[in-house]
Amino acid sequence: MDQPRQKNDPTARQPHTAATFALSRTDVVVIGLVCIGIGVALGFFLPALGSIAATFPIPFGDVIEKLSRFDQAWVVIARPIIGGALGLIATFVIAASTTPLRIDEHGITIGRDDDHPLRISRSSFSTAYFAEGKLVVVTEGGHQAFKGTVEGKKAAIAEAFTSHGYRWGEI
Repeated sequence: MDQPRQKNDPTARQPHTAATFALSRTDVVVIGLVCIGIGVALGFFLPALGSIAATFPIPFGDVIEKLSRFDQAWVVIARPIIGGALGLIATFVIAASTTPLRIDEHGITIGRDDDHPLRISRSSFSTAYFAEGKLVVVTEGGHQAFKGTVEGKKAAIAEAFTSHGYRWGEI
């Protein structure tokens, strides 16, 4: 007769922890520093960029050149500050446009908890796969519940689905 396995037995099956694919705080900070740095640099180097832009037939080239010629002290100080503010806005836009994915034993959650995420229970899940670079999740009835981009690498997402016992691949 089989003996029940003890808690500390390494061969005992342990429940999987949830696999979460989302930007970490460190990722957001790095993105923020890069965007703000680019914004400040563009604000600082606007005069040089404006004179270069004027030599090419680009839209609004003459407007950029005129704006870059302002050399009053407050404008020289304001340009990098405005560039940094625009970089901060870009950071928020980038961070908000990513779609987190959580896979656990009970189901799949796509989206942020504070923004009405899509929750698919294990019982209603059929399969998931990547098509045209987007994650596709199909329910038991054949309904395509989700098709879109999510955070994470394709191989890691596929591994997370299969390691939690979900079917992976096109039907």
